[in-house]
Amino acid sequence: MITSYVDESPTKKVLTFEVPAEDVRKATDRTVKGLAKQIRLPGFRPGKVPPDMIRKRFAADVKNDVLEHLIQASVGEALREKNLIPLGQPKIGDLKFAFEEPLSFRAEIEVRPAVEPKDYRGLKVPAGDAAPTAEDIDRLIGRIREGHSTYDPIEGRAAKDGDFALVDIKGSFPKGDGKDFAADKTLVEVGGEHTMPELSAHIRNAEPGVTVTFQKDWAADVPDKDFAGKTVLYTVHLAALKSRVLPALDDEFALLALTPREGEAPEGASLAMLNEKVADSLKREREQAVKETRRRAILDGLLALHDVPAPETMVESEIDSALKDYARHLSREGVDLKEAKVDWNELRKDARSAAERRVKEYLVLDAIGDKENVTVTDTELDAELKRRAQAMGITFAELKAAIVKAERLEGMREELRIDRVLDFLLAEAVVAS
Repeated sequence: MITSYVDESPTKKVLTFEVPAEDVRKATDRTVKGLAKQIRLPGFRPGKVPPDMIRKRFAADVKNDVLEHLIQASVGEALREKNLIPLGQPKIGDLKFAFEEPLSFRAEIEVRPAVEPKDYRGLKVPAGDAAPTAEDIDRLIGRIREGHSTYDPIEGRAAKDGDFALVDIKGSFPKGDGKDFAADKTLVEVGGEHTMPELSAHIRNAEPGVTVTFQKDWAADVPDKDFAGKTVLYTVHLAALKSRVLPALDDEFALLALTPREGEAPEGASLAMLNEKVADSLKREREQAVKETRRRAILDGLLALHDVPAPETMVESEIDSALKDYARHLSREGVDLKEAKVDWNELRKDARSAAERRVKEYLVLDAIGDKENVTVTDTELDAELKRRAQAMGITFAELKAAIVKAERLEGMREELRIDRVLDFLLAEAVVAS
């Protein structure tokens, strides 16, 4: 039945088919007989409608059924013969069909490319240092002190750098390209690194009770899409000035910092214990950062060694997944997706490059996993689910039921498997000196 086979690329195969007229007749007779058992027409007993009448009156239904059966059968047989595993449904074209005549058509089939992993042991990764310095520890404890600060009122003078201003902020968009906003009783540091410079400039040397206005032209490349490339008119009312008072760096402060919101402070809480816990926390963060840097180096090395094409079906699926995650993020942030002016087509374009890379990474890691017989058992999968359930504050049964309902259980197993492949590659890697 296959009249030609073109190996167009590692991911695209093109086949043309011709089905003999005799097979078309047999498929047509089978379909007509099946319809005859279902169709009820006046003047005919059930199952006694003449075949010719069914062919004429229900020609479109007969044709659709015959085409579906013959195309599926022909393509399925070809896939088995060529040992191909398709990604998605084949694209059918150049279709020529008439009853009592041969059927011909063209099928474009996308497949996973064959990947033969090589030289994946001994990849070089950067050294990295996870040990925090004394300065790192002091810096983090300083931020903890800031979080436990109190604020005393400042009276009788104008604002200066280092003061904390209690302000009411309103913003509007003169060009009508944004949604007006307001933020009341916001505490900002005059001249602080996290305070908009224009805001500091206009309230510096001002006294409480003053209202100032200024305009800011935001750059097109700022991360916040609500402001990127737009002009905002700000109206700021300076309600009060305050000075920040840091707690003393002593055991009393450590006791406060080490006490969780719900619960009691650990036994023996002290400044020395706080320093130790901060050092441990920083070390874990650094270790995770070093691991992520090494994982990225592993993936960079693998892609340099393997020229793997990314099948379009897998890329589109990856883009869809990324955009769904982004949409869920917006919803959690309170964004009304129906009202938000999100250019999803532009986002799809922006997401393509990263999606192609992720697909290529997966294909190589999957091939290595097959070669090294990396698997995840049901017991290991359940253990991971229990860990996640505990972190989420729900029961194992609840989490597993939700994942099974969403048909994500095998997807999670595969994610764990790929993580294990990466851990295996890290264990086999050579740390650069």
